[in-house]
Amino acid sequence: MNLARGIPKERLPSWFVSDILDPFNAGTSSVFILNGDINCLVLNPEETGGSVRSYIKFREFWRLILKDNKMVILYNIAAGINFLKPEMEQEFKKAAGIVEQNQGSVNSDPVANARADLATRRPLPTEPEVCLGLIDKVLRKEKDVAVLINSAHFIAPAGDGGLSLSPIDRINVERLRNWSQSETIRKNQNLILLLTDQASKISGELRVSGNEIHVSHIAKPDSSQRKSFISTLVEGTNDQAEIVNRLRILNARISKQKNESDRLYVGTQVEKLRKQLENFPELYIVADDLDINTFTVATQGLSLGQIKELLTESKKSGLPLGLRAVKEKKYQILLTEYMDIMEVVSANRGLEDIGGMDHLKRYFRLILDAIKKGDIRRVPMGITLMGPPGTGKTAFVEALAKEAGFHFIKIKNIRSMWLGESEARMDKLINGIWSLVPVVIMNDEADLADADRNSPKGDSGVSERLMRSWMTFLSDPKIRGKVIVINCTNRPDRMDAALKRSGRSDKRILLPMPSIEEIPAIFEVMFRRYGIRTTIKDFTKYAKMVDGRSGSDIEAITLSSLDFAGRRGQEDDEIVVDRSSLEEAINDSIPSASQAQIDEMTILGLLESSSRELLPPNMKNLIIDIKKRNLVANLDIILEQIRARNIIEI
Repeated sequence: MNLARGIPKERLPSWFVSDILDPFNAGTSSVFILNGDINCLVLNPEETGGSVRSYIKFREFWRLILKDNKMVILYNIAAGINFLKPEMEQEFKKAAGIVEQNQGSVNSDPVANARADLATRRPLPTEPEVCLGLIDKVLRKEKDVAVLINSAHFIAPAGDGGLSLSPIDRINVERLRNWSQSETIRKNQNLILLLTDQASKISGELRVSGNEIHVSHIAKPDSSQRKSFISTLVEGTNDQAEIVNRLRILNARISKQKNESDRLYVGTQVEKLRKQLENFPELYIVADDLDINTFTVATQGLSLGQIKELLTESKKSGLPLGLRAVKEKKYQILLTEYMDIMEVVSANRGLEDIGGMDHLKRYFRLILDAIKKGDIRRVPMGITLMGPPGTGKTAFVEALAKEAGFHFIKIKNIRSMWLGESEARMDKLINGIWSLVPVVIMNDEADLADADRNSPKGDSGVSERLMRSWMTFLSDPKIRGKVIVINCTNRPDRMDAALKRSGRSDKRILLPMPSIEEIPAIFEVMFRRYGIRTTIKDFTKYAKMVDGRSGSDIEAITLSSLDFAGRRGQEDDEIVVDRSSLEEAINDSIPSASQAQIDEMTILGLLESSSRELLPPNMKNLIIDIKKRNLVANLDIILEQIRARNIIEI
């Protein structure tokens, strides 16, 4: 097999060398599953060097790599069998037995000649079972054959242990497995590539190690790859980069020149530099707020093709590409790409936007300090925030993401009603997270999304497999400092124990209803957050009126007070909330949860807490009040467990 012959390894993509070229040359595998960014742009390995770098499409890369092989077969279920070069089709038909080997020689029988000519002209079939059978004959008979099967998950789809597959799909799976274990195909130096966006969409029977099928994931580009690509498109060669930089400086100077002659002189210099640029490949123009480093950071999670799309659209508009446009377009792309499994959120509020809970803010600032210093040992792998609804769990997750400069995502329900789809969604989620690192993940209602694996589900083990994949990801030491998973729950007792253990959730922290001392600060934050003007200077009086309410309740009351103030006929830009407006809003509001539910969530959160230092300062008073109300079932048993673990003196 002439696989990348004559091309130095350093010019080839790292995934190609480590996952395909080396295993193939070592004879350990002849069948490969390529998944992930299979529509990526790749550095042209035939580029001769210098400062010019050109990129080619993924399929062009394979055409280049395989161009010297005897036969390259391209197959998908829509187009059927095609070939890298037209003359390969006739050789394929001969090897597959569709036409005679001596086809083309002089034959005295005109009928035989007519039949042979018809066989030569007849198009190849498209049905997978027929096409794979023909390809099988060729692979076993010929040497130096490469087969690329696009969208391989349509040929050998994932299923429930193969039991749900149609007879044809089972035959296809078995044929592909036979190829991977065939000594004849391996000795013939033949290569089979199965292309798919997600490996989990392909039958699990092909992905087990015993089948000798190598799975290669093509990840989204890292920061160095994006920076190199962006530099190529924006700055070009070193000479181009110098000219572009000088142009930026001169363009900024033109508007500052007060003297007409000075402006003309600078303008002349600009025109000379622009003419020099005409001798180089055309570059994309970006705004002054988008230097290469900023552009690189802002495009985390995007493929090279998507980055080029940003620049192309900007070029068509005639305006330089700016940072704001990059961020907006990026979130549109990520929303479309991952909308079924996660929500990519713009983190806009920091710790200063959270009222009260100073002890917890101090802890989060320690995490931020460790991130800033690069001391990943002090960065938790995960955190579980517990307590009644509306106590600020989401606010703390968003604040951590914003101040750390991490992406902020919220996980959606991974499970699907369609067979095999849930595992594919989990695979997509994990790969998506890796493409976005560094990232803060909010796993909301973790008690529901990650229910106990031992509970009966009747889903043929899907839930257990999903949980196993997620646990494996959370336990990977490579994510420390790059991925922080924060589980948010009202009922930590219902969470899977493996999800709560140290290493996956290093800290389990209770966020109870705000204390009466914290409520004034929450009011101040809410009025400031929404830009609501007020004549109230001290909210202490109102803290007593809303004691026992959550932070989200106080937020709703604040907005309601604006509504009550607006009913007095004031213009929108003149509305000012006074004491009577706020009191009306407080008296009108109804608590969002019952006291029994709040007490139960609070005491269970205390029981699951992992750090005495991070317990609420008023925890003893909370327990005293819960005991007085006596609304929680089995309260005595829970309190005895708290005493036994010496969580707090009660």
